[in-house]
Amino acid sequence: MTAFEILGALVAGIAGFIAAAVWYAPFTFGPLWLRFAPDALDRMEHTLVRRLSHYFTALMASWVQAFALEALLLFSGHQDLGFALGMAGIVWLGFCASSSLMDGLFRRRLAPDWMVDMGHRLLVLVAIAIVLGLWPPG
Repeated sequence: MTAFEILGALVAGIAGFIAAAVWYAPFTFGPLWLRFAPDALDRMEHTLVRRLSHYFTALMASWVQAFALEALLLFSGHQDLGFALGMAGIVWLGFCASSSLMDGLFRRRLAPDWMVDMGHRLLVLVAIAIVLGLWPPG
């Protein structure tokens, strides 16, 4: 992986982080998510340091996803937008949605709650795939 490709993965991770922030914002799915997890905010410590550590962890997770998808694209030899989006869809369906569905069934999680979270995970992967698919090859 070249320095230019690493830069692309870093930018893609930031795009995924921003997409996640918009997904859970008060003007999108945040209120719906809170309806299914009303104690989520009560459990969080409301100190600035604690919140920043949560956001930092979310950014790191987005970078891990971006680097993983970048590695899959490099191994495949394809880095165009269509292939990147297709790969993101396969990763989401094969690893995120299927494993989360099993967990949700055994935990008796409500379907709408699960769909909000899976929509978030798909959006993040799509945002990452768009950046990586449009990023010029290194």
